[in-house]
Amino acid sequence: MTALVSSATAQAAAERPIPQLSRNSVTLGGALFVAVTTMAPGAGACFAIVSGANFAGGALPTSVIIALVGCLFVAVAVGQLAKHIPSAGGVSTYIAEAIHSGPGFIAAWAYPAVFISALGYLSLIFGDLLATSLVPSGKGTTFQVLWIVGAVGCLALAGGMNWYGIKFGTRIGMILGALEIAVLVILSVWMIVKAGDRNTLSVIGTHYSNVKGFTGTSGIVGGSIYGFLAFVGFEAAAPLGEEATEPKKTIPRAVVGSALVVGVFFFFTTYASDVFYGPSRMGSFLSYGNGDPWIALTKVVWGGGWVVLLITLLNSSLACSNAAGIASTRTWWAMGRIKTMPARFSHTHPRWNSPSFSIAVVFGIGMVLALWLGEQFTPTLAYELMGTVLTIMILPIYFVVALACPVYYFRRRRDELNWFVHVVIPILGMAFLVPAFLTGAGVGVFSFVAPLTYPLSLAGPAVAVWYGLGIGIMLYLKKRHPERLKATAEVFLDDTPAEEEEMMLATRSAV
Repeated sequence: MTALVSSATAQAAAERPIPQLSRNSVTLGGALFVAVTTMAPGAGACFAIVSGANFAGGALPTSVIIALVGCLFVAVAVGQLAKHIPSAGGVSTYIAEAIHSGPGFIAAWAYPAVFISALGYLSLIFGDLLATSLVPSGKGTTFQVLWIVGAVGCLALAGGMNWYGIKFGTRIGMILGALEIAVLVILSVWMIVKAGDRNTLSVIGTHYSNVKGFTGTSGIVGGSIYGFLAFVGFEAAAPLGEEATEPKKTIPRAVVGSALVVGVFFFFTTYASDVFYGPSRMGSFLSYGNGDPWIALTKVVWGGGWVVLLITLLNSSLACSNAAGIASTRTWWAMGRIKTMPARFSHTHPRWNSPSFSIAVVFGIGMVLALWLGEQFTPTLAYELMGTVLTIMILPIYFVVALACPVYYFRRRRDELNWFVHVVIPILGMAFLVPAFLTGAGVGVFSFVAPLTYPLSLAGPAVAVWYGLGIGIMLYLKKRHPERLKATAEVFLDDTPAEEEEMMLATRSAV
């Protein structure tokens, strides 16, 4: 195995040692559950998707189908790129290698911000769950102290799981992820059985899309934003390309498999809550149980067994925070390695081989955002806002990485090009992403796009500012340090046979 794939990288390696993560430390199961837990199946089903009921009403399962199909198409595109580009840079390296280092850098700039927002979002869910379970009124000093303690505790625990290395983090993720899926599946089956003759397939379609201001297609599209929010992270296995065993097989299988498994899970749980609560009144679902509708439903179904769901959702938020940290810190670590971020970000712990400096920064920022926004609004409004931010932040990345798939196979792997897999599927994935992004960003291009309400309407401008800052830094690097920008496309791990590598380089030069 060689550590270098380009003459530029070879020259750099001769001058300085290249920072390394812990190689061959992540199995297929570990990579799969990093992606699964990054999607937070429990919290995704009970909080992310539920937020979409404010827009889609009883047609919420249809919103989930839209998100599932769109993300599954993008997952296939990501998997096809991961087959040939194993890198801690993940999707940003795919984009840089396939299209250009400029958009690759911008994706690398935005990607950690997505998961920093996710850390704030998840810690607020954790804190709100803990506080509401003990103070159901959601008011008073005790409630305030409890949600703050819960949010801080969640991030502290997840940060510790990241700090002690990838093996520790992925093993914990596998255990926690399996537990939360099992509990929610059992509860959902229970609800469907109890719903009896209220079970209906009419929740698929626009029949129950009846929320005022968001009726019909606009409601389903608005709800799909939170469907996409729940799916964010299916590609989180990609930054494990330098730590996985047989990464060119492991990472594609983990990315596609996680999207499919969790997608089916999300549809099943959403259908169960919809028919049990009542599709015609689903528009008010988020307010049921003082903002914890699944806990309230579980009290009806299981009585005192609601505590089991509470523990499951706390566990889900913690597991997802751990996985989100893994995805974001690897990207900033990779940027520090090539000095598009300060080199300090590439520091690894001498014992655990974890990106320790990146971990400290990522979790520190996530904690500040969670506490600040939770105080500015309420924990519930704050996590809805952060969820909206991270969703519309990542949708452009999904769009461009889907585009990168056909571009890469046209430019680099023409002999392997499959028109359906490498062209049709990515284009369909891109098409599914556009309406949700426009709705979340408040861009009224289509008649079915209705703007979000305040404070969720702040998400679009916040994302625009962050992307604008990234573009400014990219232009600065292009002018002052173009070699650093070009290094965004470098792959520091490869096991391609020498003959094949020479052919690839020759093809690249010709292009």
